[in-house]
Amino acid sequence: MDVPSLKHTHPQKHYFKTLCRFMYYLGMGDLWYEKTEVSFYMKIVYSIWMMVANGFIIIFLFNELLSFARPDLTAREKNDLAVFSFAHPLLYAKVVTLYFFKGRIKFVMERLLEGSRPIFHSLELEKKSVTQFAINCFAVTAASYAVLGSAIIEGIRQHYIQDIPVRTEVVYFPNPSQSGPFVTVVRILVEFHWYCIVAMMSTMDCLALCSLITVGHKFKVLRLYFQQLRIRTLENKERKTKKELAEDFKKDFVIGIQLHSDALWCARNVQESMGFLYSIQVFESVALLVMNLVKLVVAERNVIYLMATFVFILCVVILTGAYMMVAGEITYQASEVGTAMFHSGWEECNPGPDLRVLVVVAVQASQVPVYMTAFGVIILSHTNFISVLRSSYSFFAVMY
Repeated sequence: MDVPSLKHTHPQKHYFKTLCRFMYYLGMGDLWYEKTEVSFYMKIVYSIWMMVANGFIIIFLFNELLSFARPDLTAREKNDLAVFSFAHPLLYAKVVTLYFFKGRIKFVMERLLEGSRPIFHSLELEKKSVTQFAINCFAVTAASYAVLGSAIIEGIRQHYIQDIPVRTEVVYFPNPSQSGPFVTVVRILVEFHWYCIVAMMSTMDCLALCSLITVGHKFKVLRLYFQQLRIRTLENKERKTKKELAEDFKKDFVIGIQLHSDALWCARNVQESMGFLYSIQVFESVALLVMNLVKLVVAERNVIYLMATFVFILCVVILTGAYMMVAGEITYQASEVGTAMFHSGWEECNPGPDLRVLVVVAVQASQVPVYMTAFGVIILSHTNFISVLRSSYSFFAVMY
């Protein structure tokens, strides 16, 4: 008899595990909360790989920052350098903070996936949440690599027009006048560097987005629990005495309160352990949108270059929008829990004072808004997503 796979029995866990494994292969460390037996030799090999992968990123980031010292920068290179020298260090700042919070992220991930699931879960809702995982991760990854693709197309165009090497990043070494086999290898590594850092960024964003979606899923499951509690109460109304009905309802309602407490804990701790990811993203989005709007104004007018800039802007909007929309869904789902509690069937049990007090206190607690924030100040919501876009354009309009 075949044993059901993790993909079918616990789809969320399967997706998170796959994502963590991919991050492990990228040299970002082991973020999975379950321990795996690894030989001493493999630990040494992986430690070397982590140093190589991260050293490669850091060396070429410094190479990019040093290009400010180049006296032969063209106007276009100066514009591109201003954007890249701001964006790329911030991208790697996410990696650094990820290492710093790695232990806490493991702990929160375990509670997120395993905490209240044995008490109550819905496989149907879980599969829908995994579909949301896939849609959001695909959108973020596709948008990020579309920027790379458009930059390469523009680099190829410049190569044929100006007879210069294909360039997507601006670096100190090599400059366009240098040539030779070693220089060619370095140029290939420069292009590969951007792909690597975007891969790291995409997986981190996917991890944060999937965590936010899972928090929203917990509130959906909680609402379903109270809806089913009402159905059970109505079904047992004719079969049990009022006292038995009230006792059973109280036990089930207390379990619902525990589920609510677990969902609130997950929301609070996902905010504390992964809030840096969307905080950096919101800050980066406003700045990059302004920079690229300026580029559209001052740059030369040709279709490919304008298209590459528009793709970059679209990527930034998608990244910010993904966080804002998913986090806004948490606020909405949490706000509906109080209604589900109130309509859970308590009035059918001829409730005594203790049960009425319990329901009132639980409903009051559920009415406290649940917000995910950037820097603890900017609430991530559908409305504030539009506000961020407006603020970016307003800042550009005032400064320019």
